[in-house]
Amino acid sequence: MESGEKSMETIKAIVVQVEEKHFIKIEAEHGEIRIPMSEDKPNEVKSAFNKLIARLKDGEFQIKIEEVGEELFSQVAREYITQLNREIREVHDEMERYGLVAD
Repeated sequence: MESGEKSMETIKAIVVQVEEKHFIKIEAEHGEIRIPMSEDKPNEVKSAFNKLIARLKDGEFQIKIEEVGEELFSQVAREYITQLNREIREVHDEMERYGLVAD
């Protein structure tokens, strides 16, 4: 790591199945965040994203999915997390630009 470069925290995520429903479960300090994958629940997705944005105030992070299998939901979750990390980075950059996060 270069001098002056900040280390980025990594938050773990896994795919869980509860009955017939699949979720991405993200382990955050203030409790778990669940993103539904097998149901169309836009309010739950929005709530999860809002929690992740609030978490950015504590510092930049990335999400790493663990135990990626070959089944469809694991593969979809991996792509979802890749896109989510990209969006988190963009939101963090915007928050920095407006002075909403500590440097």
